[in-house]
Amino acid sequence: MATPPPTFFQQRIIVFLPVILVFACLVAVGYYVDHLNTRNHEREMRVSVFNQLSLLRAKLEGYITNNVQLVQGLAASISVEPDLSAEKFTQLARYLFNDRSQLRNIGAAPDLVIRYMYPLENNEAAVGLDYRDHPAQLRAALSARDNGNLLFDGPVDLVQGGQAFIARIPVFLSGANGQPRQEKAFWGIISAVIDIDRLFNASDLKNFAGEFDIAIRTEEEYDPGGKVFLGDATIFDQHPVLLNIALPSGSWQMAAVPKGGWAAAANNPLWFRMSLGLIGLLILLPLVAIGRFQLKKRDSETRLRALFDMSPVGIALNDYKTGRFLEINDALLASSGYSREELLTMTYKDITPTDYAALDQEQLEDLQAKGHFGPYQKEYIRKNDGRYPIQLNGVVIYDAAGRKLVWSIIEDISSRIQAERALRESQEKYQRLVEDIGNQFVIYSHRAVTGEVTYVSGGIQKMFGLTKEDVIGKSWEGIIKWLPEYRERAKAIIQQIIEGKLGFTQFDLSFIHPGGDLRTVRVSCHPVRTSADDLSIEGIVEDITERKSAEHALITARHEAERASKAKSEFLSSMSHELRTPMNAILGFSQLLEMEDLSEAHRNYVQEIKNAGFHLLALIDEILDLAKIEAGRIDLRPEPVNIGSLVQECITLVDNLADKKEVTIHYSELSSRILHTDRIRLKQIMLNLISNAIKYNRPGGKIHIDAKESSPPGRLRIMVTDTGIGIAASKLTELFQPFNRLDAANSDIEGTGIGLSLTRRIVELMGGIIGVESKPGLGSTFWFELPMEECGDYLNPAETSIDQADPEQLSSVKPQTIVYIEDNAVNLELVAKILAYRQHIQLIPAATPEQGIELIRMHRPDLVLLDINLPGMNGFEVLKTLRNIQGCSDIPVIALTARAMAHHIEEGRAAGFADYLTKPLNVSQFLSSIDQHLTH
Repeated sequence: MATPPPTFFQQRIIVFLPVILVFACLVAVGYYVDHLNTRNHEREMRVSVFNQLSLLRAKLEGYITNNVQLVQGLAASISVEPDLSAEKFTQLARYLFNDRSQLRNIGAAPDLVIRYMYPLENNEAAVGLDYRDHPAQLRAALSARDNGNLLFDGPVDLVQGGQAFIARIPVFLSGANGQPRQEKAFWGIISAVIDIDRLFNASDLKNFAGEFDIAIRTEEEYDPGGKVFLGDATIFDQHPVLLNIALPSGSWQMAAVPKGGWAAAANNPLWFRMSLGLIGLLILLPLVAIGRFQLKKRDSETRLRALFDMSPVGIALNDYKTGRFLEINDALLASSGYSREELLTMTYKDITPTDYAALDQEQLEDLQAKGHFGPYQKEYIRKNDGRYPIQLNGVVIYDAAGRKLVWSIIEDISSRIQAERALRESQEKYQRLVEDIGNQFVIYSHRAVTGEVTYVSGGIQKMFGLTKEDVIGKSWEGIIKWLPEYRERAKAIIQQIIEGKLGFTQFDLSFIHPGGDLRTVRVSCHPVRTSADDLSIEGIVEDITERKSAEHALITARHEAERASKAKSEFLSSMSHELRTPMNAILGFSQLLEMEDLSEAHRNYVQEIKNAGFHLLALIDEILDLAKIEAGRIDLRPEPVNIGSLVQECITLVDNLADKKEVTIHYSELSSRILHTDRIRLKQIMLNLISNAIKYNRPGGKIHIDAKESSPPGRLRIMVTDTGIGIAASKLTELFQPFNRLDAANSDIEGTGIGLSLTRRIVELMGGIIGVESKPGLGSTFWFELPMEECGDYLNPAETSIDQADPEQLSSVKPQTIVYIEDNAVNLELVAKILAYRQHIQLIPAATPEQGIELIRMHRPDLVLLDINLPGMNGFEVLKTLRNIQGCSDIPVIALTARAMAHHIEEGRAAGFADYLTKPLNVSQFLSSIDQHLTH
């Protein structure tokens, strides 16, 4: 059996084996020498770091001990004189703060409450600090007390800001009659705050850190793992030099490494390694030159053989005279289907169809005349599989014996022909798709510089009213009647594309169609470089005329809706003002009459007027509130609301009504129920439901209020159950309709029929649902559910109230002046009557803003009452003017207005009114506000 020839790798191993062995030895020796040099340098560096780190440790320990000893002297003084004054403490502490001290401040805390502090400036926040309110500091203080020794801690966060080290020294008082130490009374703690920066600067730490990376961590018993408070914790993992710093209590561990880590070699690694490398090169180069010389010829032969055998294209060597195959590669065998033995017994004519004889003869003549032939295409006969296409190239050569041979490259082009056929089919398919894209789109291409159109799809006729013949070869600018501004815009965009500033882009163009109508298209385009390196622009044009019309109609409709919404809001605001103005006179004078000495009959008349007025006001508020909700003008302000507290407030408000009907109200334990919702709106819902439960209850009836989590969870259900007459099932669907009071409309029960409808709208706006369950003769349960959300700890807001001033008490107060600017005579008269009950107040009326401003300049009143809707200037403009008048800018101004919408009230408070009271006036509230601002 023949031995196979050595491979390419084996040939080189044999030649270069001595070189490899010598190289391996040189590498091993060089590595060992370099390793010894590196270890020696690292040892020297560690000794240097240790010496400098030891010096730094000594400085840190010395400065810390010095500061602590200073403070221990103060502790000894306090143990002798525990009741020393703040001045004596300051006198003792002042001597501790010298140039060698790094103390920031010293605090003394008898009974664990800081009473003494030096220096006091910038440390006021620490005075009064109780260690019991700060667990971390309390733990450290108690540890110092229990051990009876100084406790050094830090760094810690200070109450007055920043961080520092703290030395806590327990102070014990000597017992009576020479008691032993363990029975001494504990006086408190002295805390000495050592400034971190000053300590580190004094210890020269910053200079050390300029040369080394340093880190320090704690070593306390309660923190066995250690906490790094200076530097990077990873330094402890870099094989650092470690030293322990002894503290008055505990210790720190300090680690240091050179900047950039430990050097891997000596100070001269480059020259050292270059010398080793040079020696190795001097040894290896001669050996390599010898090996290369020996392989040069063999490599050339091997390279040619590899190219021949591994070529993916068929290669053959044929005898020129006979055409017989002398050499063939595997690629030709694979494409022809013959074996090597078969093909070596054949000529190229044996595998060529006879109909190619004339073409072969032409190629032979070219070969004879030029010395080469091809490329040309013909077919070969594949073994047992018919013909296959090939492409031939050839050249004449001569062997060593002078024999004429032909080298041929024979490429199987079956795949190429199939790909070209598939490409043609794809192009034809793409062309059909482009042409059939539809009349709403046009695909185009034109030269970037000249604008000459080179292609358009068939939709050009429908979109632009032009044929392909009208467009191809002409500039896009002149063939279509573009609007001038759009033409210039398109030209500017194309120029940017030519300059390379834009790639793909989209823009709209408008033009006049040959039919006379204005149309708009959207152009999408991108630059393309042709094979001739000519820049073209290709893209697609879409007709968006109808879309633009629809967008315009939509915008117009939106503007109309916004205008209607604004008009509705303005109407609501105007109606609120116009309705509240006369109600102010009705309710205001009725409240004044109640304060007069009237007969029983007249008092009943006034009571009826007032009740009817408040009923009418409630009706107005409910109608406007309902209108605001429908207009989408209601705002919700979620906050944590305690259900139990809110229900109690509502019950207090309806107590009189419940007492008249002898109805008792019970509610379950609701104090733990909290919702994150709008408090005012939730209170409005509860008042409506509880008031209805009272009004439609039987005399002596009961009401029960309860709350529970709904199923499935996520909502809280609140239920109001009464023992009233109940509601028939057929009428339950009519309950929440506005102005529908069912059978109660014919009874003597007061109501507007809006409450339940308004309640349902509010509940739905808050993301909830509402419903009712009722049985005629037994009673009804009205319930609603609201989403439950996490709202954190609930803080019950402080209830504040302004007590009405006692007239007898105010009679002894000095006279005070109020200017009231109001254009309505009735309102002026009403306020004058109300203020008549404050005999110390002088009211100066003004019917116009200008008159009021002049009166304010003249009298400098104690208070200004101001209407908002005034002729010439509104109340906001008057307020702004007053704020710019010297001597009048600080006079409190109270708004009295019928502008009672929620956004009006917010606007007024934001403008700077001292108070914002809405009409109709609540006399008690009005007088309380007057008393409050006059007192201030």
